[in-house]
Amino acid sequence: MIVNTENIIGELYPFWNTKPMINQNRFNSATFRNSLEDIKPYTTHFNLVRMLGGRTDKFNQYYKGVDESGKVITDFSGMITSMRNFMLTGFKPRLVLDNVPWDMSEEQENNRYGNTNPPANYNLWRQYIQAFLRALIDEFGYDEVKTWRMRVGTEPNYFPHHWNGTKEQYLRHYDETVHAVTSIIPEIEIGPGNIILNQSDSNWGMDIIDHCASGTNYVTGEVGTRMDFFCVSYYEFLKQNTVKLEGFMTEINARLDKHPKFANIPLDIQEFGILKDENNNDGLSLNDGSEYGASWYATISDIVYRQGISEIYEWGLDVQNGLPSPRSHVVSMLRKMENGSRLSVQGTPEGFSGLISVRKEGKIYLLVYNHEPERTSNATKNLSPRITGNMIRNSKNWTLNEWTLDQQHGEFLHELYEDCISAGVGIKADGRIYGTRPDDYFEEGWEAVFTANKDKYSELAAMPQTRSNESLKVESGALQLQLHLNAHSVKLLELSPQ
Repeated sequence: MIVNTENIIGELYPFWNTKPMINQNRFNSATFRNSLEDIKPYTTHFNLVRMLGGRTDKFNQYYKGVDESGKVITDFSGMITSMRNFMLTGFKPRLVLDNVPWDMSEEQENNRYGNTNPPANYNLWRQYIQAFLRALIDEFGYDEVKTWRMRVGTEPNYFPHHWNGTKEQYLRHYDETVHAVTSIIPEIEIGPGNIILNQSDSNWGMDIIDHCASGTNYVTGEVGTRMDFFCVSYYEFLKQNTVKLEGFMTEINARLDKHPKFANIPLDIQEFGILKDENNNDGLSLNDGSEYGASWYATISDIVYRQGISEIYEWGLDVQNGLPSPRSHVVSMLRKMENGSRLSVQGTPEGFSGLISVRKEGKIYLLVYNHEPERTSNATKNLSPRITGNMIRNSKNWTLNEWTLDQQHGEFLHELYEDCISAGVGIKADGRIYGTRPDDYFEEGWEAVFTANKDKYSELAAMPQTRSNESLKVESGALQLQLHLNAHSVKLLELSPQ
């Protein structure tokens, strides 16, 4: 593997700064708001989902019917209260305009995520969206609200759970909603719902791109519809023993590139995680809390930069009770590299091993990883990065610092599992293994074990520095490194000129 310090191919931008939230009313709790302090180092935005009503829990019922003149009646006072409390956190909101209010659809059909039917009357829907936006502008000001990115729907090709209509009905719904929003806030950044990639029988999601580029707009009758970004959902299924993201994103980028107006718009993953473990069990965990989660996330990160993915909306990076997970440590590694100049890497090995490199503030950083899709694999990798370029030749002596994540470094979940089993804590019959929520796997009793051993787990969970201030010499105009990586491991190397 060859890294050329002069061959800059882009910036290592932070793609991890947004979290989805399915209930903005949670921000009404001061306790919940205070609990978010731990995520502020790597979170700037929340994407607020299902704000408009049509929910199974009956929250957000702001639509109150129609008056005698045909004008919608609304009461957004509860929404304004929750948004005021949200703004106290210092995060920026992004808004998802998805479920239609129950009384606005012709059929009262409760699907998995509530009402996923289209509105029966688009005149009323447009009025409702415009009233929603005016309520926000009246409270927070036009100049603030215009900076809140908006998405029309959630997983519209996930029938019937998120859209109980046809493709054509969604395309009209998108056109109608965009027209309603931009009539109030022309400058808004707006795009379609995140199409789901690998768990839907409805494969028309990418047709949205073609409609927005060259289709007939259902409202204006003109060609095309505003689309300021395109987004997807991506969930991993560990039983498949692979990582499919690269293939999916290559296909989507090719579809976007067919239309010059969309070739360079942001491409996001707005739902993301490991949905099921290797036993096909799920749970509230959407992450893997072991060293496996770290190497998987490093693999994903490399794909993000190769494919030009702008952002990934993270459900969460923390392990229960405030201890960091190996996956959150990978974000910490990337944050050391953040805003650095990303360097080309030639000679990437086969499989899911690789290297991300940047130059930043006179230093060189390398994030190297070895991910094995099968958790039980013990396959190791030997990588030999060769660092070349004028930056290397300008200093004969360098210093190396290294941090390591694997089963022996920066990980406590295996120890917790052993302690819980030794203490006789019950295991759920279909429990999800190694998620970031131990109660997905263990019955009651695990918390007592955790509390009794928290000091030990805190020490194990800390990301260790495994090499410190080692001297390296430039030979033949290059630095030659020899790295041994265990299965499911990640290393960050920091090279500084002496």
